[in-house]
Amino acid sequence: METASQTREAARTTVKVAAALVLVKGATFLLTGSSGVLGSSLDSLLDVLASIIVLWAVIASGKPADADHPWGHGKAEGLAALFQSLFILFSGLGLAIHTAQRFLAPEPTSVDFPWIGIGVIAASIGVTVWQVRRLRRAAAKTGSPALAADSQHYASDVFLNIGVIAGLALTELFGGRAWPDLAVGLAIALWILNTAREVFLQALDSLMDRGLLPQEAAAILKTVSSFSPRVSGFHDLRTRRSGAEVFVEIHLDIDRSMTFVEAHDLSEEVGQALEEVVPRCRVTVHADPL
Repeated sequence: METASQTREAARTTVKVAAALVLVKGATFLLTGSSGVLGSSLDSLLDVLASIIVLWAVIASGKPADADHPWGHGKAEGLAALFQSLFILFSGLGLAIHTAQRFLAPEPTSVDFPWIGIGVIAASIGVTVWQVRRLRRAAAKTGSPALAADSQHYASDVFLNIGVIAGLALTELFGGRAWPDLAVGLAIALWILNTAREVFLQALDSLMDRGLLPQEAAAILKTVSSFSPRVSGFHDLRTRRSGAEVFVEIHLDIDRSMTFVEAHDLSEEVGQALEEVVPRCRVTVHADPL
């Protein structure tokens, strides 16, 4: 329960910080007219929507298993990631269209007060770095893939905002001409679209029960092998991840001369060992006579 509470609190704080950044950056865009600042504002708005979805997901996935959901509610985090990818896609397309219209405008566009924009974006980078570090600590403590993905998203924002500052600085360097800022706006749009692709693929992996990482599978192999010669081998290893939880099913090859009680106790021992090497793991062990 404490872990679930930490996850929810981290998600709530993320929503509040992202909303504050949207207001500040939105006001800065109205003042400067910068496409780069607009791109950063849209990205922060995207962060708010994504973080709200993450908050819903961690609350839903933290519910215990019930009669209708015997495997728990962990898939909510994968579903949330799928919705996030759609928000990201539409935000990227919207920014790309806006930037293209400014490029093709019959009258030249300009950027006002670029140094104000630079100052605001620089301050937002500091806030985002703090946000990333806080989310990573929370993800490490709770094992929440939703918080881990959120931290990666905010980490990419740091580099995105550095690009915004570069565009505004180049605009000032070239005497207020808008094309450097517009170029950065287009680059940010492409960055957002690529983020949508990555989040979509990660969501598919989660919803389609992709197996464990190679290092996790190797840890399982090493752990089971440590029970030799009582365990001759294993087969039909199946794994799946659901939110922060990992489900493992494994069949052990044991000597048929073992009694039922001995086979049961050995299976329990192996299951407990696996739960120690794979965090937040639920193991089902079948003992097959050899």
